[in-house]
Amino acid sequence: MLQVQLLGKLQNPKLDLLLDRYPDLLQEYDLEELLSGDLEIIDTEIQDVKTAGLLSCLQLLIHFCHELKENPNPNDMSFDSLRYILKSIGCSQFVHELLFVVITVVGTDYYQKFQQRIQSADFDWESALELDSDPELREHIDLMTWFALARLFLESVYTYFNSPDKNLKNTT
Repeated sequence: MLQVQLLGKLQNPKLDLLLDRYPDLLQEYDLEELLSGDLEIIDTEIQDVKTAGLLSCLQLLIHFCHELKENPNPNDMSFDSLRYILKSIGCSQFVHELLFVVITVVGTDYYQKFQQRIQSADFDWESALELDSDPELREHIDLMTWFALARLFLESVYTYFNSPDKNLKNTT
């Protein structure tokens, strides 16, 4: 649901159209190419193509991981699409690009203030709860929380599928 809020805060109708077109774009281009930032599509900003790709991939990873819970065999061919996503963009690049999108919404000043508050050595549970009542940080706290959870999710997925004991074979 917060992904929808992110889209709303980006206030970019072209991005909504790109998300609708993304399955067609995947038929025309490789995912790696769409996420590269090098692909020029007529009447489309390069960053919008990357953002649509990131959000599409995140949605698909969430979907596949829900299916993985039901069928815990990651070697199953039904997870080829998940492996294709993981192969197309590394975890650190995915997180970095997603952070760029978030900073586009919240602004660098807000992000720096947020970072300063959470990097305190004595940051604890009570400090985290106080962030929601801080007038300077309240505006985007949900989005920052969403990003933190998205990052944890992505790191977990990449770790799970790159774990040597999984012995995954990419069949794509």
